[in-house]
Amino acid sequence: MLKRSLNLVPARQELYRAKLVFYLFLASLGMFFIGSLITYLIVRRLAFEPHPDAIPGTPMADGPSSYVPLEIPLSFWISTALLLLISFFLQKAVWAVQRQKLSRFQTWLNWSMFGSVMFFAIQAFGMYDLFAQHFSADDGSMKVYGMSFTMAFIHALHVFGGMVFLGYIIVQARRNKYDHERHWAVDHCASYWHFLDVVWACMLITFVVAQ
Repeated sequence: MLKRSLNLVPARQELYRAKLVFYLFLASLGMFFIGSLITYLIVRRLAFEPHPDAIPGTPMADGPSSYVPLEIPLSFWISTALLLLISFFLQKAVWAVQRQKLSRFQTWLNWSMFGSVMFFAIQAFGMYDLFAQHFSADDGSMKVYGMSFTMAFIHALHVFGGMVFLGYIIVQARRNKYDHERHWAVDHCASYWHFLDVVWACMLITFVVAQ
């Protein structure tokens, strides 16, 4: 028993280091997205305020009335539901591997990958809609909403990274690399997708408030 415990010490240390690096990574991403959202709100406020030196009666002096509010694509709300489903599937996969239900574990992983592919397909329509809104006004009044497209695109890139991570987990699961004792990578993958959920929800709330 003592020998077995001593053998687990390096593994425990490796786990703690992996968790520390992972959560520092999430913290850095979180600060990046928070900074981006704050910048979006500031730019939106400045762009929609009347120009102090504008001639009365001109569009620049009219302020918000001269701008068209951002229309959040319907596909974004659908993709939000898909993100929540992916997180739910991955959490079910974590619970399954903890209980040594490996067949069910792989099933939930496959459903998660299917949901992520559907997310990308539906998200593409929303991205195109935002891109069209960005160039909808010749006077540049909608250029501020190019930031919304950029932020959504950056989030989509992180989702793609999550898909790569998930694909790695699926391959390793088929090689029986995980069991009820060793499933750290699965936990990290699920936490990463939960993080993407929170970021996306904050982005949508910011877009709605900025309308």
